[in-house]
Amino acid sequence: MLPRSTLPSPRRPRRYRRALLAALAFGLLFGPSCAASFLPSSYVNSLRVLAVTIDAPYAAPGDEVTFRMTVHDGLDPENGPRAIQVVWIGGCFDPEGDRYYLCFQQLAETLAGLAGGGPPPTDLLKLDIVAPTSSGMPDLSSFTLRLPDDLISRRPPPVSGPHYGIGYVFFAACAGTLAPGELTSPSGGAVPDFPIKCLDANGQAQGPESFVPGYTQVYAFADGRSNTPPTVSGIRLGDNELPEDAALAPTVPRCPLSADDRRKSGCARPTDDACVELDFEVLIGDVAEVDPDSKGPLGETRREVVWESHFADGGDFASDLLLVSSSEGGPQPHVTSWTPPAEPGLVTFWAVGRDQRGGASVVRRFVRVE
Repeated sequence: MLPRSTLPSPRRPRRYRRALLAALAFGLLFGPSCAASFLPSSYVNSLRVLAVTIDAPYAAPGDEVTFRMTVHDGLDPENGPRAIQVVWIGGCFDPEGDRYYLCFQQLAETLAGLAGGGPPPTDLLKLDIVAPTSSGMPDLSSFTLRLPDDLISRRPPPVSGPHYGIGYVFFAACAGTLAPGELTSPSGGAVPDFPIKCLDANGQAQGPESFVPGYTQVYAFADGRSNTPPTVSGIRLGDNELPEDAALAPTVPRCPLSADDRRKSGCARPTDDACVELDFEVLIGDVAEVDPDSKGPLGETRREVVWESHFADGGDFASDLLLVSSSEGGPQPHVTSWTPPAEPGLVTFWAVGRDQRGGASVVRRFVRVE
């Protein structure tokens, strides 16, 4: 553990503030309120897929592209994370109109073959078990997909815009057992249900706190353009950059207010001068690249937009999402604040840097609350 002289410095005592969106909603609809606000999206208290990153969001036909998932189970802090099943399914390329749900029939057929005892298509499907260890949740699963040589040429060039091909990769994380689902649309719409389900020990379907399905995509352009994901190098809390190793986590004082109290708004919100805010900064430099499809009012080429989102399994952020670089203004200040929880123990942070063209990177860091 680091000596206390290296601990993050509090910015100022905090008169605890409410979540802005919830406060606005209650204020506009009902006037002053004593109700508690909603939990912020940055608070990890269920099974969460925090990021799926791609080593080459813009690749070339024939390339092997690797996808990495950052996943964490925060549903039951007392008993710790559960073992998670993760499935990856690739092989859907250039669906009509780039409509991802047109891939669902192919997904369903692949899963039905597995359920019938057929061999898995190892180049298009992967099943991982992400299990907690003595040092915590590994929170990483990966999948590599080879793009077809004719990913672009199979499509005729468009009348306008770039000539490209697209590949979809689907994934699901389940705190239970993954199983094929029915390819139906209960609402009668054009988009069917995702053809994968997650079952508990009794064979019952799991809810969103234990099952996260999703998809991502990779592009290949005829003009050979590339996109380098924005690199997040670390997290600074107060005056210190946080370590990758949980054993080296610095300590900060806890905030005596309970989670319920600190999320109350208006007349019900208590104050406690012992609660301090700490500056929280995701370390990401001037990483915005030129976006060839983004033009200014005079036809000038602009840069891509970059932003960062951050998550924690304890405490509260003043803001959950910050702009890092705008298309016209360039780099932007992106410092927010974090208030420690009432409960002592290790807190995990995740920070994700993203650009508007599908690039992303993620880091995980730690602090200890006493």
